[in-house]
Amino acid sequence: MVFSSKLGGCICGQIRYELTANPITCYACHCTQCQTISGSGFSLSVIAELEAIIIDAGEVAESTFLINSNDRTRHYCSNCGTLVWFSAPTYPGIVAIKAGTFDDSSWIKPIAHLWVSSKMHWVQLDNDTQKYQGQPAMADLVTLWQEQGDP
Repeated sequence: MVFSSKLGGCICGQIRYELTANPITCYACHCTQCQTISGSGFSLSVIAELEAIIIDAGEVAESTFLINSNDRTRHYCSNCGTLVWFSAPTYPGIVAIKAGTFDDSSWIKPIAHLWVSSKMHWVQLDNDTQKYQGQPAMADLVTLWQEQGDP
């Protein structure tokens, strides 16, 4: 199956982007840091190559901070504050796009749930999706995505 470009942007519409290549993987993270950053029970990330993102409108602002002694850069709309993606020097050229920023998210299905050891008690997980108590190797998440086939 051939990947069809996916469009997205921030809540105010100032930032518009296009994902032009198949993601590398997609997962839901239930760690306490993702809960805090997202303001929710988990964070849903679509992992992709930065070069596969075309900014069609607006300028993405950045701020860098530390999580567990590792730099993370938050890429967001300076007008409305919508978090569009994260990046980290640990994975150069790779970004974690926030799934809720896609115009149509019907194609997104996480292949795994990470850090279920710290998930919120009310979150119910399906039996068909891989679960990890902590942080798996990125290679494992990529393999699971590839086994599912193109979105």
